[in-house]
Amino acid sequence: MPTHVAASLHLTLFGGFNLLADGQAGPSLPKRTRALLAYLAVERDKPITREAAGELLWPLRGEGQVKASLSQALYELRQVFPGQDIVTREDGRLALGGQVASDAAVFAAHPNMAAIEPLQQAASAYSGPLLHGFPSVSSEFDDWLVVTRARMENRALDVLAHLADAWTAAGNAAATLATTERMFAIDPLREDIHRLLLTACAAAGRRADALRYYERIVDVLRRDLGVAPSEATRGMAGQLRQEMDPVPAGKPATTVTPRASSAGPPIAVLPFRQFGEEFLPRHVREGLVADIVGQLACLRELSVISHGSTIGLGETEQDPRGVGRMLGVRYVVRGTIRQDGNAIRLTTDLVDAETGFVVRSWQHRAGSLASFDDQDRVVAQVVNTLAPRVREVELQRIRGRRPDSLSVYEKTLLVREHLLRLDRAGFAEARQLLDAIIAEEPGYAEAYALDADWHGLFLSQGWSNDRETHINAVDLQTRHALDLDGDNLRALIFHAHRKSLHHRDFDTAQNIFRHALDVSPNSAKAWLWSSLTFSYVGEVHEAVRRAERALSLSPRDREAHEFYTALNVAHYSAGDYRAAADWGLKAIGEPSVMRAIYWWTAASLAAAGDGRRAREVAHIGMEQMPNRRIRDAVANSPFKDEDRRSRYGQHLLAAGFHP
Repeated sequence: MPTHVAASLHLTLFGGFNLLADGQAGPSLPKRTRALLAYLAVERDKPITREAAGELLWPLRGEGQVKASLSQALYELRQVFPGQDIVTREDGRLALGGQVASDAAVFAAHPNMAAIEPLQQAASAYSGPLLHGFPSVSSEFDDWLVVTRARMENRALDVLAHLADAWTAAGNAAATLATTERMFAIDPLREDIHRLLLTACAAAGRRADALRYYERIVDVLRRDLGVAPSEATRGMAGQLRQEMDPVPAGKPATTVTPRASSAGPPIAVLPFRQFGEEFLPRHVREGLVADIVGQLACLRELSVISHGSTIGLGETEQDPRGVGRMLGVRYVVRGTIRQDGNAIRLTTDLVDAETGFVVRSWQHRAGSLASFDDQDRVVAQVVNTLAPRVREVELQRIRGRRPDSLSVYEKTLLVREHLLRLDRAGFAEARQLLDAIIAEEPGYAEAYALDADWHGLFLSQGWSNDRETHINAVDLQTRHALDLDGDNLRALIFHAHRKSLHHRDFDTAQNIFRHALDVSPNSAKAWLWSSLTFSYVGEVHEAVRRAERALSLSPRDREAHEFYTALNVAHYSAGDYRAAADWGLKAIGEPSVMRAIYWWTAASLAAAGDGRRAREVAHIGMEQMPNRRIRDAVANSPFKDEDRRSRYGQHLLAAGFHP
């Protein structure tokens, strides 16, 4: 495992697990090591014994195995952060080291429930459900997480309620409204929050917004609970309607053109605002936004408002909710740009246009924007970061809803999520959703592209006993997708990849990849998957370059394991087995992985002379895919060169796989 020396560490646990070292993304850690850090951070004020931590994380192992597993986790932390007490041990108890800060600690500090500043600090620390998206660790840890997550959510609502009271007492109606809107976003089913929200809207002079919220309240209660709002809430809505001014005579009613059920959420990208003493020329700033809009428009899953509609909205601070109402969008992307000498820093926010809340924020740095290549690189990073974040937020919107109440687009989001998690039970649900999508909208190309992915992943995860049937289904559904939409990026990328993987048709694969990169030149996934084809044909330097290019375009990708796998295969193919092993171990440390990575990583370790670790990884690989044998792996290997296939088999044998 690579070492990383850090002067300060910060854990983010709300909204997902993130570890920063000196302000930069920290090293990848195994999921139980991350779970241990999260547990100690949340329970920081409690005495945690080694036995309690072990039983939570390794409940089905014997006492000796638990002790060894915990010692291994602590050893790995010392290796990654040498010279630092990330976890301290004293009198048989464990605690998080004093230099490790966390949002949980800020949130847990008991604020003065009447003072605005400490309430704001606690509220800001809560950026989403505790450890959102964290993989399953054990039934005991998962139970602890469910209970603790609910407790944290209730406390967040309590803090926000006190903050709303404080803002009301201070006479700041806009801040009161923003706070109650955030409460509604956390729990849209509570009647007391409904009334607080409607009251705050009215106090801020936003009666029309109050009635729109009331319509959402009616919808969510009917959809999720099968009930209507309480009499008190209905009475508030009736009073608000009476207070509304009538529509002036002759004014046409606003109409909304319904979107196709497969269309993604509409988004508007506002011009970037400048800060600092040095200013970029206006044409550079506008060019950035135009390029971002253009690349987003290439993504079939999003509906992007044209640049001409937003070009005049960036000179002054805009209320995202006003922009949302004006342009009919669900999300607003806004950003700031700061130049310091040759260095450029972009801060980009994804804002919910219904509530005005910033749901995601991230930064991109560039050496300069002096050339088209520099600008292209920054735009690509923004786009490759933005699209997955929209998917994540949309998934939060629909989580818990009945499948029959979902649109085609929302069902598609759930399918993508199940495929991303690589979970067998999730694949069964994805199968049902895909059948429903195709039946409802048979001309939707993305559905057939996802169907091809389903069959391909089902095969590669070792769940199929009928290889030919799934390969034929992949080919059929991919062709169907491309017949409907010849530029569908998902279909193009994976059609090309599987031409190599299943058929060793490398010339066709490279031609299709060229088409995919013509459609979307900065698609991180196109660069990523094309890297594998170059590995298979032995063009190893190009394979490494493409994998590194992909990672630079999406350096914090949720599916990072795919990028690490491509780098593992590229370096293994190049004969740099130590680098290949490091990338393979990094992939294995991710929450979800493709099972074949255990075979590639074990082969890399064996080739690098690390037999012990090779056997450990091979053991997991055989548990994951018990029916796979070396002869199958070699026979189905996509390497063009027979010598490479044979060498791969020898390394697998040295790692301890079954012949």
